[in-house]
Amino acid sequence: MQQNLQNPLLIEWVTLQNQFDAFEKLSLAIKLVAVVMATLFAFELKHLDVIVVLNSICWIQDAIWKTFQSRFADRLLLIESELSTTSSDGNIQFNTAWEAKPRGLISLISEYLRHLAKPTVVFPHFVLLCLGMYVVFFI
Repeated sequence: MQQNLQNPLLIEWVTLQNQFDAFEKLSLAIKLVAVVMATLFAFELKHLDVIVVLNSICWIQDAIWKTFQSRFADRLLLIESELSTTSSDGNIQFNTAWEAKPRGLISLISEYLRHLAKPTVVFPHFVLLCLGMYVVFFI
């Protein structure tokens, strides 16, 4: 077991996996900031139209954050592949189910849109956008 802890690939995998998990927490923080800003602007400052702009910024930032996180997943897959063929650490296969993504501008935009539309990213942004538009246009 001690020898396994000295494997540079295993050390990198543990480090990247911890970072990958930390990105999830920061994505949640972006969502919470969006909720706080929407609440503040809607109920305290009475600048209801600002909800739409600020929440859109948070939503896009969350999608960019999730896209950056997915790049860690790509590296984790490579490390897992290497570990499975070169060492006894082949049981480190947590991320293997993910496939490598094609690269290029269209692919990158498509990746952003896929993450933008994920339910875990959409909530609470879409609800807050709808609330903000309702308040701005109907109240």
